[in-house]
Amino acid sequence: MADSSYVIVSDFDGTISIEDSSDVLVNVFGNAENDQIEVDYFNGTLNNREAMARHFEIMDISFIDYLRIIDGHIHIDPYFDAFLSQVKSTKTPFCIVSGGFIQGIRRLLGDARLDTVEIRANELAGENHVRTSFVTEHPVCDKPFGPCGNCKRDYIEQVRGRTDRMLVYIGDGLTDRCAIERVDILFAKSALASYCDGQGISYVPYNDFADVKQYLWRDSM
Repeated sequence: MADSSYVIVSDFDGTISIEDSSDVLVNVFGNAENDQIEVDYFNGTLNNREAMARHFEIMDISFIDYLRIIDGHIHIDPYFDAFLSQVKSTKTPFCIVSGGFIQGIRRLLGDARLDTVEIRANELAGENHVRTSFVTEHPVCDKPFGPCGNCKRDYIEQVRGRTDRMLVYIGDGLTDRCAIERVDILFAKSALASYCDGQGISYVPYNDFADVKQYLWRDSM
């Protein structure tokens, strides 16, 4: 199969995974303080970076607890493997950029899936009480909802700077809002689709990775 003309960047939580692991963690280990953090975040009075750090300060989660949540509660989109096979067979560069944590991504997807995949995500530090370690140490952000722990706009700019391929982005959530400004094809659902509707930003709606695969390689199927 011929090489494709795409470079594809995807969010992880709620996009590759069905569930958002951070939401599950808050639901299982959180309390009223965590509920208020979520309210403040969605109201725009607390940015993503602050919200994530506060959640993990309040919640008493060990690294083993975290892995048990990934193993027991988080599932991969059932069509992701077929999509990834298409990506690999067409030698399409594929990157995961996440506001979540690299340990969970590696745990859920495994080495075989990730052998050719670039990942940029935050990390969890510690064993008995995990804390956030953000990939973007000194963020510069002009957005009212930022900065984030992992600046997706910065990552998209890096990808833009090293390729002439058509840049595809796949997302679902609020942390994807900055990433979409410099992409050629945007796949959006859930909160990201609602945001795009409100801002008049064009996108391709999707439900799962079967839709993404069908759209991108419709001429070869």
